[in-house]
This record gives sequence, C-alpha cells and structure tokens, in this order.
Amino acid sequence: MAEPLIVVSDLVKRYGPDTVLDRVSVTVATGQVMVVIGPSGSGKSTLLRCLARLEPIQGGRIYIGGALAAIGSEEPRGESDGTGTADLRHDVGMVFQSYNLFPHLSVLDNITLAPRRVLGMPWEEANALALDLLKRVGLEDKRDVYPARLSGGQQQRAAIARALAMRPRIMLFDEVTSALDPELVGEVLKTMRALAEQGMTMLVVTHEMGFARDVADEVIFMDRGAIVEHSSPDRIFDKPAEPRTRAFLERLLEREGGKRRSS
Repeated sequence: MAEPLIVVSDLVKRYGPDTVLDRVSVTVATGQVMVVIGPSGSGKSTLLRCLARLEPIQGGRIYIGGALAAIGSEEPRGESDGTGTADLRHDVGMVFQSYNLFPHLSVLDNITLAPRRVLGMPWEEANALALDLLKRVGLEDKRDVYPARLSGGQQQRAAIARALAMRPRIMLFDEVTSALDPELVGEVLKTMRALAEQGMTMLVVTHEMGFARDVADEVIFMDRGAIVEHSSPDRIFDKPAEPRTRAFLERLLEREGGKRRSS
C-alpha cells in the first residue's frame, strides 16, 4: 500500500461553544481519492478547511507527508507546529464552491499570479506552466479572457488550473459543482476524473454520487461532526452498515428522483 500522505488524528474544531468536528481521524494514502459525503452541517467542508490550514484547530494533529502541519491549541506542545512552514502550506491546493477568480485579471494572469509572487517563479516559467495547465483543463483558447466572460464550468476549471499551478501534492475539492447548472457539471467532473487517473491525491466533498462511486477509492460518510461510516464505494452505496448512512442515501435518491420527474 502507498505511504500515507495525509494523517488526521483526533481532530477537534469548535466555533465558540459548538463542536463542528469531534475527534475525527482519517488517513489518505499517496495517490488515493477519498470522497466525503453527508448532510449539510456535518463538518465536511470544515474538515477540508482545517486540512488547508484555513482554520485553527482546538484538538488533535494533522500530518502532511509525515510532517506536522497543525496541532490543536489545547494539545500538549511536544512537537513543532508546522503551520508556518511555507513548503508544507504549498503541498495542499483547494478549490471552492465559489470560483474566487480575480475579476480584473485574465485567466492566464489568475493562474500565474501565485507561482510568481509566492514561489518566486520567473514569468516565462509561470507562463509556460499556466498554458500547460489550461490545455489540461480544456481552456487553452481562454487564456486572455476575463472571468466574467466564462461560463460557470469554465470558471471552475480555471480555478482548478490555478490551484494546480502551485504544484500541490494534494488537491481538496469542496462541493465544486454545487453552484453549476446541471449541463456544466460534467465538464468539471471530467477534469477531476483526469486528475484522479493521473495519480493526484484528492479529498473531495461532493453530492455527486455517480462520481463518488466511479472515482473514489474510499468513501467517508459524516454526520454531526463525526465519521459515521468509512468503506469502499460499493459497500457504502450498496450495503451501508449504519442506519444514518442508509437514511441519507435514501433521501438523496428521493430528491434526485423528484428533480428528474419535474424536469
């Protein structure tokens, strides 16, 4: 089995008195695709934000590539906290539900900005990298276009290219298709499938169950800030062991069936 790239141990995240993540532990191996499903408010997006070090944690530890990346504020300080280490921070790329592209910059400039300013990459190298990434996501003809002139699916693919420009070892995807019209979802999922086939380590929060079944190596079901069930896609979708998992999937199927009947 491949070496662990992400190790989350007893992660606790609170917002004031509310515990959003309650002693969550998960390991993701190099090259693995882990899909996280669950109802709204279950802690899925918060887990990704903690992994990207966008949120401080109150308990537990996060290791990236064997190095300590974050330690809870209430934990004993026996190890050095890796959150200030620049190369660790760059190991993780994240794509959000909202595209977060800079509206005043072209697609090409959106992608080259961070490599040039953060990594100190020469303009020529950053430009060549951006053009290669635009080709990978099918947007090579949109290099000089501004985000407002792109469809939602194109903007999301540009956001994926921008995250990849930092050459991360891990990609986090947080409901990246939920704001898209149904006909645009497929083009974004195609890009994500290609990344998985190329061996990118991915942690994906999604309600796209077909994608989860086809692409995931493992699926996690979360509810109320905890991991309720963690298994293979076939086991989760065909023979879920936990009643909460079954109830969630049944509601999801009913909702999808209702959408198809009304369309």
